[in-house]
Amino acid sequence: MAQRRASARRLLIAIAALTAVLVLPTFASAKSNLQVGFLDNDYAGTDPAGFWSDAVDLQVGFMRWDMQWGEMAVSKPANPRNPADPAYHFAQTDQFVLNAASHGLQDKVMFTLWKTPTWATKATSAKATQMPNLTDWKNFVAACATRYSGKYIPSGSTTPLPRVTAWETWNEPNASFAFRPQKVKGKFVSPGNYVKLLNALKSEVNKAVPFKPTFVAGALYKQGSPGNPSPVDFMKGMKAAGAKFDVLSMHPYNNTPRLGMSDGSDQSTKNPRFIGVGNFQTFITLANQTFGKKYPIWVTEFGWATPAAGKSQYTVSFAQQAQFAYDSMLRFKQLPQVEKMTWFLVRDGVPKPGAWYTTGLEKSSGAHKPSFNSWIAGTGKLMKSRIH
Repeated sequence: MAQRRASARRLLIAIAALTAVLVLPTFASAKSNLQVGFLDNDYAGTDPAGFWSDAVDLQVGFMRWDMQWGEMAVSKPANPRNPADPAYHFAQTDQFVLNAASHGLQDKVMFTLWKTPTWATKATSAKATQMPNLTDWKNFVAACATRYSGKYIPSGSTTPLPRVTAWETWNEPNASFAFRPQKVKGKFVSPGNYVKLLNALKSEVNKAVPFKPTFVAGALYKQGSPGNPSPVDFMKGMKAAGAKFDVLSMHPYNNTPRLGMSDGSDQSTKNPRFIGVGNFQTFITLANQTFGKKYPIWVTEFGWATPAAGKSQYTVSFAQQAQFAYDSMLRFKQLPQVEKMTWFLVRDGVPKPGAWYTTGLEKSSGAHKPSFNSWIAGTGKLMKSRIH
C-alpha cells in the first residue's frame, strides 16, 4: 500500500511539473485561417526523411524554402535562363518540392530568392549581401520560375516538377547584414534598389508560369538603426518606388526575449523603431496607412532561441519557448490580415564557429524540446477553430 501511495505521489508530482512548464491559455476565436509552417533548409536538405516525419507530426500547412543564389550558382551559368545549365544546383530544391507535394503541400511552398553570387556584383567585399546586377538577377529568376512552373520535366524524369506558386524577393532587405548598400551619400537607397529586384522578379515569373502566382514583398527585419531604415520607413520607401506585390511579409523577432507576447508594446504607435509580437497590430495599421490597402500579411520568419553549449545570450528557457510558440500562433490567428506564420527551424543548427541558431523545436541531437508538443497543441487549436 505504501509503495502504491509513493508511486501515485510521484505521478502527481510529474503531472504538476509538466503543468508548470506549459500552461496553455484559451484564446478568443477569430476570423483568420492561419497556416503555420517552417523554414529549415539545412534539416530538410540533409535529412529529408527525418524532416518530413517531423513535419507530419507538427501538422504543417505551409513551407518556406530559401533559394540562395550564391550557393545555387557558384559559377556563372553559360545559359543563365536555362534551368538545365550545369552550373545550377537544383537537386535539393527539386527533392524539397517533390516531398512537399507528396505530403499534401502542393501550392503551399514559398521560395525566397536572395544572396548575390560573387560573379553578379562588382563589389569587392560582402558580396552575398550586395545589390546584384539586374540582368543577372532576371536571368536567375527566369531559370527558377521555368523549373518550378509545373511544366518543366527535368532530365531523367517523365513527369513535371511540382509548381511553386508563392515568390518572395530577398531576405530582410532593410538590414545591412542582408542587403547593401543601405545608404549612399547619406540617403537611403535600399528601398529603391529592393523594388527594382521585386518588380523584376514579378515580371520574370509572370512570363514563365501559366498561372497567377503570389508575390510576397518585404521580409522585413524587426528594427531600424542610424544606418538602416525601420520596417515602417522601408515600407514608405517601397511605396514611393512603385512596389508591386500581393502579400506583405515581416519577421517580428524579439528584442527582449523574456518579454514574450508583450515585446514591442512600449514602442511608438506612429513610427516604431522595433516590431515584435507585442506591437504587431501597430505594424498592420501603419502598413495599411502606408500602402492605402489592406494587403494580406505573412510572417515569413520568426522564433525564440533556447540555450545550448556556447550559446546563452539572447535566449529564453525551454519552457518559455514552448509557451511563446503556442501563444504567438494563437495571437497571430487573432489578426485576420495575418494569413501565415513561419517558424525558423524545426531542428537546431549544429554548433559551429560563427552564426548558428537554436530556435528549433528540437535540439540538434533530435531530442524534442517542450515546444515541439506545444506547437502540436497550437495547431490542433487552429484546426479545431476552422471546423467550428
